[in-house]
Amino acid sequence: MPTMRSCPLRPVLTALSLGTLLFAACGPADSARRDLLAYLADEVIEPRQAELAQAAVTLAGATRSLCSSGEPGPARTAWLALRAHWGVTAAFAFGPVIDQAQAGPLDYWPVRSDTIEAAITGAPAAIDGAYIDGLGTSAKGMPALEYLLFAPPTPTGPRCDYAVALADDIERRCAEIAAAWHDEHAEALRNAGHGSAVYPSEQAGLDAVVNATIENLYRVVKTKLDRPLGNLTGSDPDGSLVESRFSDNGHNDIAANLDGFERAYVHEGLASLVAAKNPDLDQRIVDQLATARIALTAVPRSLQDAVVDQRGAVQTLRDEVDALRRLIKLDVASLLGVTLSLSDNDGD
Repeated sequence: MPTMRSCPLRPVLTALSLGTLLFAACGPADSARRDLLAYLADEVIEPRQAELAQAAVTLAGATRSLCSSGEPGPARTAWLALRAHWGVTAAFAFGPVIDQAQAGPLDYWPVRSDTIEAAITGAPAAIDGAYIDGLGTSAKGMPALEYLLFAPPTPTGPRCDYAVALADDIERRCAEIAAAWHDEHAEALRNAGHGSAVYPSEQAGLDAVVNATIENLYRVVKTKLDRPLGNLTGSDPDGSLVESRFSDNGHNDIAANLDGFERAYVHEGLASLVAAKNPDLDQRIVDQLATARIALTAVPRSLQDAVVDQRGAVQTLRDEVDALRRLIKLDVASLLGVTLSLSDNDGD
């Protein structure tokens, strides 16, 4: 049961009388930060992780049905739904997903079809979880399953058995993340600085939240857009480097990432602290998110075609998302005293 967000009284010794124990309430800044962390833990992150886990259950069932029906439609729909939930949770990918090292096994990109085919060829007659566990990250996870579900031919026989094993592994991993948030990590974040074994201070909890939002936007800019645009190497645009290319879902992936950022920021999220300290900055962030969404709608739905045929529009999208990232990394982090992690090391 979530604890109340009100900041508890804490005992302090005064200089006037060392023998007198007084109780002082938390200051406004302490209370606001604790309320923010409780809101994110209880009303944003834990529910979204539970939705992700349920979507993985649906995908596993639909993939199993595919092997008996030969109809890929429901499994494809379930994969797209799971992908949307995963994209949202990328905005708060800290805690269990990192501690359990789940990101790679769930979402390794780019897909290596030769590795997947070799894993299918070398699989035992009965493909179990132990076999999938022993494979490298490029042979499993959502991208590998996407390849089997969306690239022809529709999987049958051993290929479908392998798809089922992948879906079961995805279900297990998503369930482990959700369970960790439900059982302990939501409480750890909610009680940061107040007995939490994970976050020794409210600032440590806030640092984790802000850094995750930055990392989410960084991956959109550098991995999902700069890489296929050729910006990282100075090469020509390459649609094969767009994530979720077999399902042609790259556009929706980015939309989900922006949705996740919005969930972490608006209402009682990070905006509650930013607006109290700098209303102008808060409005700039809201406006920049809207601008990034407009830039996304200007990009054709097939992102893998757009990076080649509409490179200017995709570059504009990249620049607008990066402007949002910079507002969080430079302005919000400074405003809230956040210690930045080293993963976003582009030098700005």
